[in-house]
Amino acid sequence: MSPTSGPEALVRDVLQGLAEGRFVPGQRLAEPDLMARYNLGRSTVREGLSRLAASGIVVQMPHRGTQIRFLSRRAAADVLRVTELLLGLVARQAAEAVAQGSDPATLLAATAEYDAAEGDDRPRARARYYRALTQLAGNAELERLLPTLQVHLIRAQLRLKRPPGRGARAALIAAVAKGNPEEADSAARRHISSLIDMLPGLPDSSFAPDRMPAPRA
Repeated sequence: MSPTSGPEALVRDVLQGLAEGRFVPGQRLAEPDLMARYNLGRSTVREGLSRLAASGIVVQMPHRGTQIRFLSRRAAADVLRVTELLLGLVARQAAEAVAQGSDPATLLAATAEYDAAEGDDRPRARARYYRALTQLAGNAELERLLPTLQVHLIRAQLRLKRPPGRGARAALIAAVAKGNPEEADSAARRHISSLIDMLPGLPDSSFAPDRMPAPRA
């Protein structure tokens, strides 16, 4: 395995920090602070920030620096709507793979590890769970697309307000293990749909302001 580059290490730690609460949406990322934290040069830090900007995790503003994105209510809903479709497809294809003879043992082990994980171990266990699910599905495009969604921003932004996902995850895994694509798709979508339904009831302080439409000429 090739060593992780400086920019990639910065990207991974910011994502990990969002999951663990060390970084929060809306936080400013000052280049000198990052250089000191990671013992990296300015050009390396800027490359890492550019990668985060390209993936939608941060925004870079002239004369104002770099800031972790703080999603509006509409932006959060849009991310979750796309996630609902893609996660449903992942679950469906994972169940199809099991129905065709693939062994779900790795996914079952990753699920058990995720359920048992606590504290700082939980984000890593979550990543292993989703990786096992997408690998079982066997769709390279989904493996590429799912990590690019800004779901980790929503997790960080709504950290204390999200409904627990263990029940929905258990239903998804049970359907995949049985090789039932329809049931797996439905279970995956149900959990994300519950998050979407929750958004309108949350206080405005949980979100960035929605952009007003441009005035008509």
